[in-house]
Amino acid sequence: MTMKKYIILLLLAAATPRLAAQTDFKASLFGCISDGITVNTQSIQTAINTISSRGGGMLHFYVGRYLTGAIELKDNVTIVLHEGATLVGVPSVYDYYGPADAPKGLIVAEGRKNIGIVGSTPEREFDTNVTGNGIIQGQGALLTANAEAQIAKGYLSGTLAQAAPALISFSACTGVKVTGLTLQGAAGDVATYKNCKDVETARLLIDSRETPASCGITVDGCENVSVNDNFVRVSGKALRIVRSKGVKTRGNKTPAGKL
Repeated sequence: MTMKKYIILLLLAAATPRLAAQTDFKASLFGCISDGITVNTQSIQTAINTISSRGGGMLHFYVGRYLTGAIELKDNVTIVLHEGATLVGVPSVYDYYGPADAPKGLIVAEGRKNIGIVGSTPEREFDTNVTGNGIIQGQGALLTANAEAQIAKGYLSGTLAQAAPALISFSACTGVKVTGLTLQGAAGDVATYKNCKDVETARLLIDSRETPASCGITVDGCENVSVNDNFVRVSGKALRIVRSKGVKTRGNKTPAGKL
């Protein structure tokens, strides 16, 4: 073997572990289009499924509006919405689903571990001034109008409250992180955590007043939850805690003052 070939083999051997251990993925590589018109549900779900099957990682969304129906987070996957990136919910009520014992949602998960949606880049992760880097927008008014029309025509059973999706709906998940985002325009409640464990929800700017009685953060039957440094402006209750243990709150605010 020549010295040149030997050096090439050494370089390939050194590079292989880094390729196998890749943990950062651009949404655009999976065909996600940020024009605000193209529905990206399938592309985003394919990205999440692929990343989870490879052992996990971060799915990065950059500047643009990514229209989508409900997407399901899988084990060890974190969605990163950089500044200028917006996930926009489609206005059709039929494009949403949810966990068996929790509301429908735009981003859902059931029985998953180590999942997250963050707007802070890693180097700024612990900066308490970082709020609202990326946006999740529900188009609540349009979605509510669509649901009401479908119910009135008899095409959709149940109540409007049952049809209206949250922006985030997680059930029986462990190791959850939702930080550094703007959450706005939910048709139902904004973020719901049901029977989850080890949850961090921090540095969120929550603004949801398009539909009546929209709650900001609901913690139901959970354990070991931190709710810190959030600003919540909603039409319903800002923070609802039900049957939960070890819930710690600090530095949360509403327009009226401290939460």
